Amino acid sequence: MGDPTIRCTVEDLLYRYAEALDDGELERWPALFVEGGQYRLIPRENHQKGLPVSLILCTSRAMMEDRVVAIRKACVYTPHVCRHLHTNVRVGEVEAGHVEARANYAVYRTTEDGETVLLSVGHVEARVELGPEPRFERMDVVYETFRIPGLLVYPI
Repeated sequence: MGDPTIRCTVEDLLYRYAEALDDGELERWPALFVEGGQYRLIPRENHQKGLPVSLILCTSRAMMEDRVVAIRKACVYTPHVCRHLHTNVRVGEVEAGHVEARANYAVYRTTEDGETVLLSVGHVEARVELGPEPRFERMDVVYETFRIPGLLVYPI
């Protein structure tokens, strides 16, 4: 079932992650990961079959920082804001200061003209390093929405 205090810690980390992305403060996103942290945005089918092909793959915090620079300086996309919703947060047992967690997510995107659409749904599987400043060691964002807009150079 998992310790409720640990679940709250993981929820807070997920909420800080969502807040950084939703508020357009991408520079805060990599700091939520350990130095050698991994981030994958991967389709459900590939994840289930153990296939490594991902839409986004960052194998270190430095790669995430590079992704932020690319988004800020090189990418062209329609201006928008997003809102992340995380639900059904579950955590495993703490082992050596680490915990496995899972949560469902939905991300809505609103364009400048005020139109809001469901951008992506799926679930997150993460390994969290606990401690004074909890951080993700690994985050797999497993998306189920197969019609992904071309602007998705952006973390979900």
